[in-house]
Amino acid sequence: MKVELEDKFVLEIDDRKLDDYELVEALTDVDNGKVARLTDAVNILLGDSKPVLFEHIKEKKGYVSTEEVKNALLQIIGGLKNGKKS
Repeated sequence: MKVELEDKFVLEIDDRKLDDYELVEALTDVDNGKVARLTDAVNILLGDSKPVLFEHIKEKKGYVSTEEVKNALLQIIGGLKNGKKS
């Protein structure tokens, strides 16, 4: 499924990822303050799209901003839940 971020950037994401229990665990850990688990959540959710998103963030910020990655992750999850396609 294609998911469009707030800045109109579009990523291809496997919508089955929302049903991945390991993703749920990683996101729960992040929510409970274990920020290091954000890397697991990103890897599980993005898969092959990770370098594409990171390059996009680098072009905007000059580096891969943790805050930008976190925001993109939330937008992607929201887009998948809502079935929001580009």
